[in-house]
Amino acid sequence: MKKILRFLFIALITSVVSCSTKENENFVLAPPDFQTKLSQAQDAYLLDVRTSEEITTGIIAGAVNIIYDENFAQKISEVPLQPIFVYCASGKRSAKAAKILREKGYAPVYELAGGLNAWKEKGLKLNQ
Repeated sequence: MKKILRFLFIALITSVVSCSTKENENFVLAPPDFQTKLSQAQDAYLLDVRTSEEITTGIIAGAVNIIYDENFAQKISEVPLQPIFVYCASGKRSAKAAKILREKGYAPVYELAGGLNAWKEKGLKLNQ
């Protein structure tokens, strides 16, 4: 009986972890998918979390810049509750920012896989 219960418990935990991982993957989008989803979304909020220096290299049209730093959680208090599309240079800071946004109740929050570096590699348009 203990073996059966142990097996069922492990199967349940594996299923939950698998579902949450797959669910999160749906919110990390490759550049073309990010662009398509963004263009199709109503009332989308495009959030650039790069530094001021990084912004000078170009920005996705319509993006609002809120620099990701230790005060990010306080800075987002005025971000509207609507679909959020977030990016940085490589995807690392935007993943951290997305986690904070989700913890604060924002949903859905989409991340640009590979950040703006991947966007540029795909030849997608930027505003200067």
